[in-house]
Parts: sequence; structure tokens; C-alpha cells
Amino acid sequence: MKRQAHPIAIYSILVFLVFSLTSSFAAKAESAKSLNETMVSIGYTMEGLFPILFDKQEADKKQQQQLTDSVEKLIVLFDRSKPHINAKSPTYRISFDVIKTQLTHARSANKYKNFNYTKSILKDITSVCASCHTQDTKIRTLFPNIKRDAFGSDYEYAEFSYMTRNYKTAVEYLTKFLDANTEVDEAELLSIMKQMITIYIQIYYQPDDAIALLNRLNKYKHHTKFSKKTLEEWLAGIAELKKDKDSLKTIKNIDQLNIEVHKILGELSEPGSAQFPNKRERIARLWLRGALYHYLNSRPPREEVPIILYWLAIVDRSINFSVYYSLSDMYLKECVLKYTSHPYAQKCFDEYKENIILSYSGSRGTDIPEDIQNELNALQLRINGVPK
Repeated sequence: MKRQAHPIAIYSILVFLVFSLTSSFAAKAESAKSLNETMVSIGYTMEGLFPILFDKQEADKKQQQQLTDSVEKLIVLFDRSKPHINAKSPTYRISFDVIKTQLTHARSANKYKNFNYTKSILKDITSVCASCHTQDTKIRTLFPNIKRDAFGSDYEYAEFSYMTRNYKTAVEYLTKFLDANTEVDEAELLSIMKQMITIYIQIYYQPDDAIALLNRLNKYKHHTKFSKKTLEEWLAGIAELKKDKDSLKTIKNIDQLNIEVHKILGELSEPGSAQFPNKRERIARLWLRGALYHYLNSRPPREEVPIILYWLAIVDRSINFSVYYSLSDMYLKECVLKYTSHPYAQKCFDEYKENIILSYSGSRGTDIPEDIQNELNALQLRINGVPK
């Protein structure tokens, strides 16, 4: 005779399941709330620093104290956010580690009264924050009370908006800044253009909007020959990318990504083989970086992660946009150190080694500092020592 479950037992199980699910959701909600509160504090601290960071004059005594206090506060806030960041994808954690290292350098700069260096480091941190945020498609909801009047210029407000994912406002005020025909140096102009195409190609993939915006920027009166030529090449690159619009929007698995990676980067048969694209080709790579970040943030199977890190490292280095803090080498080291037994660990190491050789000595490999060579030897030994 088949035994039936007792009604009280069934009820107890249901209560337990409901309680477990509710507790899990509550814990996640509390974690998100805690991270948001920390990020809001970081955002407001950075907002207070923007007038100093964009001021080309030496920091006065009051500003020096604000720089010192703010760096200490940021160190505490980023320490507080670490458990939440550790739960995210490897690329988020790597960006976090870069920021922590930079804040340590900023603390040392403050100690030795080198406040110009502190300003430079903190501006770099805004780039790392922006680079990290462009890894997904979220928009800002954390700073509704920070308005234009808190900043010294449209450009400063646009930079803050870009850093904090308020992309619509960033584009609005970057465009407004350029429409006023305010003359900026070439590097700053290129940075503005790069931010705009990052929003519309990497983050959202809206090539029509990118084309319309760059065509509008074509009318800017203070282009240099180089910036004008670069803009025209990027427009051509976007037009080429747009031909594959439908197929690019259907990336759902690593096999589809693999097709696009090799179409855009080539066969990758040798380390360093994909490092030198022209300006048009960089547009496709910018889209590819967004596709790789989005896929990695979907939490793919562990065995796929080192492959994505390898591809991301190659793309990040080959784009070489100065508005970003290049994380290429750190992606490759993460691949080697965290996924040592994976077949791609050797590929990551070979690419990292090639980057080091080119960085220090061109193709000769004879001028690598001893500590860097020791690191390379240790990484190779680590791979050799792991059973495959």
C-alpha cells in the first residue's frame, strides 16, 4: 500500500521553502541596499572633488586638506564594498583591485605633499570607475539630487554623469559643451568622442544614434586635422559594423561569440597578432568588448570564463583608448592564476609575456627588469606544475 504524506508534514515543508526563499530574497535586497549606500557615499565624495580635479591651478591649503580627507574616506568606503564586489564577475573585481592600489598611491602622494600627483591619480580613478560601469547596461539611479549647478562647467557635469552611468545626461552636456564651441585640446576632444561612441556602440549598441551624434560633432569648429580624420574613420567603422546589426543583437552563447571574435580579431594563432587595428576596425572591437562583458556578467559556466578573459584582454589592449585604464594584463594574470589547469591558461600567459616584451624592449626581450622576468618565470612554473 502506497504511503501518503501527512498534511502537517507537507505544510511544514511549504513553510520552510517559503521562509527560505523569502530570506534569500531579503538577504539579496539588503546586500544591494548596502552596496548602493556605499556607492552613493563614494559618488558624493567624488562630486566634491571634481572642482579640484579639473582646476589646473595648484591646490591651496584648504583643497589639500580636502584631498587628504577624501582619499582616506574613499579607502574606507571601497574596503566596505569589497564583499559585494567579490560576488560579481572577475572583471569587476579586477577594476576594484586597481582602484584600491591607486588609492594607496594617492595616500602616499598626500603624505609627501605631492598633491598634483594625487589629483592625477583621482582623475585616473574616475576613468576606472567609468570603465567598470560600461561593462553592463545599467543606468544611474543613485544621484538624482546632484545637478548641473554643483559643477564648474558642463564638461565637469558630463564627466561625473558618465562616471555614474547617467549616460543620457552625459551625452546631453558633452554635446552642449561642444555646441558652445568651447575650444579644448585635442586629447580632451578625442576623450569626449570616445565616451559618446562607447555609450552607443559598446553599452547599448545603437549605431544610428552614434552616427547622428558624430555627424553633429563634425560641425565642431575647433577640430584638429587628426581629430577630424579620426571622427571620419569612426563613422566609416560604425557604418561597416551596422551591416551586421541583426546578427550582432542575437549573441546568446560562447559559440556565437567565438564566431564574432575570430571574424573581428582574426585567427589569434600567435601572441600579439591582434594588437594593431586601424581606426575603423577599433569600432568593431569596441562592440565586441561590450558583447564579451555582457556575456561574462550573465555568469557563464566556469570553464568558459578564462576564454572570455583571454578575448577581453586582447580587445582591451588593441582598442587602446586613453580614456580607459587598460586592464588587459590583469585579465591575463587572472586567467593564469585562477584557472591554471585550463587549456587557455597557457594562451593567457603567452599573450601576457608578449605584452611585457613589447612594453620593455620591442621584439628583443633583452631589457625586461629582473623582478618582471622573475614574475614571468613563476607564472610559467605555476602552469607547468598543475596536472592537466
